[in-house]
Amino acid sequence: MNPFFRLPVVIALLALAWLPRLSAQDTSLPIPSTDSAPPGSTVITADELRADENTHVSVFTGDVTVTGTNFTLTCDEMTVYSDKANKIQRIVCVGNVVINQPGRVTHCGRSEYFAEDDKFVLTDQPSIVDGKNQYYSPKIVIYRSTQQISLLGKGSKVILGGGALGSSTKTTPPAPARSTP
Repeated sequence: MNPFFRLPVVIALLALAWLPRLSAQDTSLPIPSTDSAPPGSTVITADELRADENTHVSVFTGDVTVTGTNFTLTCDEMTVYSDKANKIQRIVCVGNVVINQPGRVTHCGRSEYFAEDDKFVLTDQPSIVDGKNQYYSPKIVIYRSTQQISLLGKGSKVILGGGALGSSTKTTPPAPARSTP
């Protein structure tokens, strides 16, 4: 199972698509439903979006929800940093971060994605429940492209469920009795 998300690339496409400036008479435009988005789209909803074309920073605040093909992310605030060509450099999600994927749920207080290294850094009490396995650590680093995960810090814990590493529920048959000559 892929240890993490296709989140950053998908978020990037929408997060930095600079929104057109609406005039006062345009404010009554209907908001399309999430269901009307084309297949494969990512939909970001939030109470507020502030995008600055000069600094190339977009900030989504208040009840942020990102819905993609294979995931849903919720958080209190998401900040997307890009370069002058609008290529994503970093994405920071803070406050009650929850990422749901089929068979996997991730919780943390802060998630940072670094595009150059294609890695996520989860902090502020991160935990991942992946099927029957659970991961807890002060800091979890996930490298998407190499499928690697690192748990860093005192108190890191992995719980392998369902028969992993010889914890099978099968009983071992008794050894045959020795015959005496």
